[in-house]
Amino acid sequence: MNRPLGCAAAVAVLLLAGCGTRSRPAAGRVTGRLLLEGGPIRPGGRQPGPRPIRGVLTFTTAGHRPVRARAGRTGVFFVRLPPGRYRVSARSPAVLTVSNGAAVTDSGQLLSGREWERPCSFPLSVTVTARHTTRAAVICPVP
Repeated sequence: MNRPLGCAAAVAVLLLAGCGTRSRPAAGRVTGRLLLEGGPIRPGGRQPGPRPIRGVLTFTTAGHRPVRARAGRTGVFFVRLPPGRYRVSARSPAVLTVSNGAAVTDSGQLLSGREWERPCSFPLSVTVTARHTTRAAVICPVP
């Protein structure tokens, strides 16, 4: 076999081998901020505006394990996800369920430490598209 024909055959074998591999769909990205909204009335009769908080966001979709992303003190987060529609929830140590000075569950059980953190965000869903960035503001309201 002459050299050019041998090289062409080798390239053809490599191309065919590559066709048999299964690749995952290209991921998309979700980026945004975790924000605290509301709080005690300030002097002048106004509630404070939205402000960043740290916390953990959870992205869930049917048939897949939840994916978590952290938001630092600036509230900024980002996560790469396969294409699809995701439900987003957030927890933050800045938002606790408190009753009579103690953190409690909905059933009245006393909690301590990390157990105090409860989901705090408004219901939110995001759609992730391959090779695109979706922006989201995740709001944790407080009275």
